[in-house]
Amino acid sequence: MDWVAAEMVEYDVKPEIEAFDLSHIFQASKLHADGKIAASPYVQFVMGVQNAMPVDGVVFDFYVQTVKRLFGEDAPWCAAGIGRHQVTLNEWAIAAGGHARTGLEDNVRLDKDRLAPSNAALVRRTAEICAANGRPVATPARSARVAGPATHRRVRARVQPGRPPCAAF
Repeated sequence: MDWVAAEMVEYDVKPEIEAFDLSHIFQASKLHADGKIAASPYVQFVMGVQNAMPVDGVVFDFYVQTVKRLFGEDAPWCAAGIGRHQVTLNEWAIAAGGHARTGLEDNVRLDKDRLAPSNAALVRRTAEICAANGRPVATPARSARVAGPATHRRVRARVQPGRPPCAAF
């Protein structure tokens, strides 16, 4: 881990911390405090994986508060829901001011009865959630500024309310 962290610092790579558990956020905070992560990390809560973090609004709110407490009010964060939970996490994240992850990698359905015909259909649904919350969808260039240029290659569809738009990966 130390070698990878040193390489990220040397090459100015902003890590994406996928948190399947609260301890992952605290470990990222320790790495940041020890200088092994140069910038505030981009933290993504992954909810809905069996035997991991449940899809629970109170838990979600606590994770958001924890990231802000450990990394600052403006620290970038995202939420990803697995399977049927994708739309729920998209709605929560967008409404709470974070970013939303969407795509066929985590979910193959538009709803209970329909398979998603493409990633574009899932991105369109997320963009509609953004619009309903008065949040513009970020351009790829804005997304790269939020998550770092290395992440820019995987852009999908993220947003951030009350500030310039953001993107998803």
